[in-house]
Amino acid sequence: MKITTKSRYAIRAIYALCMLGGDKHPVSILRILEFEDISKKYLEQIFTKLKHVNIIIGSRGVGGGYMLARNPNQINLKEIVNTMDGPLKTEDCGAEGDCRNFSSCAVNWLWAGLEKACDDYLEKITIADMMKQSAAHFAV
Repeated sequence: MKITTKSRYAIRAIYALCMLGGDKHPVSILRILEFEDISKKYLEQIFTKLKHVNIIIGSRGVGGGYMLARNPNQINLKEIVNTMDGPLKTEDCGAEGDCRNFSSCAVNWLWAGLEKACDDYLEKITIADMMKQSAAHFAV
């Protein structure tokens, strides 16, 4: 089980978008690139996926850019990770049909529980939570 670079960068990009006001108005991709050290091509690939699932919206032209498609309270990290990489899995273990030893395995419950715990954790953390944590962290 691994959170990929693409998922980590997607979370960072959404965070940057919010920090730059993208929950209220469009933010240019160049401003996001200045905030986070992500290549333009890679960020465009990430944003294409996030647009398809209505996490962000994009607009062209003067004053265009990207912004959140929904309230930051309605977007959780599980949704972002699943969009980028699909559901987290523990090496194809823990689900009947994935393993020939499933019925006699003494630890498949462990892997299934780990998947559920990770899913539950990512699902309960929203973009709004990240913003609150950031504000608390950087408060003087």
